[in-house]
Amino acid sequence: MDRQAINSIGRILGHVNDGKKTFLSGVIFRGLERCIGIIPIMFCFYWIHTEQKFGTLEGALLSSPIDYFIVLVAIFVAQLLCAYLGQLRTFTGSYQLTHAYRTKAINHFRQLPLGYIYKAHNCELLELLSADIKKVESLFSHVLPDLLSAAVASIIALLLMLIISPLYALGLCVILPCAFWVLHVAKARFNRAAKAKVQAHKHTRSVITDYIEALCTLKLFNQTRHWLVRVQKQLKTSKQHSLQVEGWGPAPVLGFQVILSFAVVLFVMMLAFTTPENGTAHINLGVIIFAMLLLQILALLNDAAEQGTSLKLAVQAEQKVELLLCEEAMEEPYKPQEPEQFDINFERVSFNYDDKKALEHISFFVPQGSVTAIVGEAGCGKSTLINLCARFFDPQSGSIKIGGIDLQDIGTEGVHNLISMVFEDMQLVDASILENIRIGKPDASLEEVRHVCEQAQCLGFINKLPNGLDTPVGEGGVRLSGGQRQRIAIARALLKDTPVVLLDEATASLDPITQTEVVSAIKHLQKDRTVITVAHRLASIVHADNILVIDEGKIVETGTHRCLLSIGGYYTRLWRAQSQAA
Repeated sequence: MDRQAINSIGRILGHVNDGKKTFLSGVIFRGLERCIGIIPIMFCFYWIHTEQKFGTLEGALLSSPIDYFIVLVAIFVAQLLCAYLGQLRTFTGSYQLTHAYRTKAINHFRQLPLGYIYKAHNCELLELLSADIKKVESLFSHVLPDLLSAAVASIIALLLMLIISPLYALGLCVILPCAFWVLHVAKARFNRAAKAKVQAHKHTRSVITDYIEALCTLKLFNQTRHWLVRVQKQLKTSKQHSLQVEGWGPAPVLGFQVILSFAVVLFVMMLAFTTPENGTAHINLGVIIFAMLLLQILALLNDAAEQGTSLKLAVQAEQKVELLLCEEAMEEPYKPQEPEQFDINFERVSFNYDDKKALEHISFFVPQGSVTAIVGEAGCGKSTLINLCARFFDPQSGSIKIGGIDLQDIGTEGVHNLISMVFEDMQLVDASILENIRIGKPDASLEEVRHVCEQAQCLGFINKLPNGLDTPVGEGGVRLSGGQRQRIAIARALLKDTPVVLLDEATASLDPITQTEVVSAIKHLQKDRTVITVAHRLASIVHADNILVIDEGKIVETGTHRCLLSIGGYYTRLWRAQSQAA
């Protein structure tokens, strides 16, 4: 077991409390089981040695074969009991430990900024929280108990061999370092191949997922063959790395076992040189027992070596989970505060995506009950402002306040209780329309749901569906049109009934008729609420109380629609460009 494995095991045990004592007791029983397996050999040695030395068993500790039989049966029962308790407690402890470890990973993931989720691919996150933690589970349920119990039993067997025949045992002590050195060298080469395979498989999963998700678009543009070539090329690369791993995978264990087998050869050679020519008729009982212990220790070491690959896979999985756990979570207040007013104040807010500057020293004030619109070209930082206001991220500098209280003092849960948000591409879960709307208020009555559906202009199309509100929307809402999904999202926000509403390009991708219906629904949502809306179509925000014009992460103009047009600046150029395009 190398330093990486020891560090991984230490980190896992440091993250959890449940199951550690149960697992440790199981490992002790497994070790006792392996050690008890050596005792019958020593009893045979004692029996034959006593018979040869005294010519009788009378006066010995065990004076009859029946006594030996009873003791051996007791040893067998004790070994069976230790095996049962060892298996039971290691499995129970490992499941408890892994459950606590997975729970911590999921809870930590839930507390991360959404920026981390945006950077990671869905398939990577799924594998991380399922397959990788499953490998960590195998580390404690199978690999570690076998390794530790085999190591303890091997050490005890080696000590007995040193007592029985120090000369022969020293020969084995020469072989063991060589075997472990070969194991180390071969594992280093295998590790490099395994890392390359992991990266290749990670890229392959992303390419295949992207291909499947974009298949409709690729077919429409007749690009399926071109992209399929990319997929096949990546599969070929992944296959090559997999073959390298399969080629080097058995190498550490095989090399270790081959070198260990020389211990038998060395023992036979030493036996030939140390045995007198005329001593062939004499039975050297110590040599026989030594040989039996040698075979026992070789079997234990071979079993331990075969767990090496599983150990390495588990360590790699743990390292991936540890990267997740090392991601900095959102800081939450010890005692969250609740604002009594719902104005929004940005004070010199700056935010970067890694090394890319998104916002720089942004300051503005949104009075309670007013509508503030944010406009600008794509990539200027509009959506980043909305995400910061919803505390999907924390700014690198500056502060954001609702009712005079910083969002960090309100806490993420408190902020989300104050805010409803409607995105351009609103996400629906694979459930009924009723269940999707009730996400805003799980205990809402059917009458409340119908009321908000009427306000959101979606009751008309819902009543035309075969099952009405109980109609499934499909994965991501694929059974509904874009405008229908938007109106259901608005109904959900209306049902939540929060004092602050954030709208992010809510009508950008809709046709004019649908846009009119959605705008009408949004008017109900904006009524008597503090609203920040990101708008692509400037015609939809001409009645806003205030308009912020963003360019390259800075506010360059601010005012009402008429005021900004009178200035004749950046906003005017955007307005004229859209008017000409229309």
